[in-house]
Amino acid sequence: MADEKTASMLVLIGAILQLVMIIFSIYEIYLALPLLAIPIIGMMAFLMVCVLWLLFSIFGIIFMILWFAWRKSPSSHKTALIVTGVLGLFLAGFIGALLVLIGGIIAPKK
Repeated sequence: MADEKTASMLVLIGAILQLVMIIFSIYEIYLALPLLAIPIIGMMAFLMVCVLWLLFSIFGIIFMILWFAWRKSPSSHKTALIVTGVLGLFLAGFIGALLVLIGGIIAPKK
């Protein structure tokens, strides 16, 4: 079984990767700009990309803040790390959420 430091390091790396994902996700909007050249369907597709980007960014920011706050004592936030890690797999950055999920799983029970 892993110790508290290993779980804390995994949560910290996951939170940092989530921050990087949020910063680089701004480029997703630029990649969707050519859709605006198509009259109506392109505008609707661009709007859908913007709404999905906004939702993923909001969830990513919330999870990142929580993970930075919980990294100091992952054993006392074991269940919360596992739940946000699983939700983060679908709603935020996959790799960061996976590391947080692993960190929550290997955190020792308090």
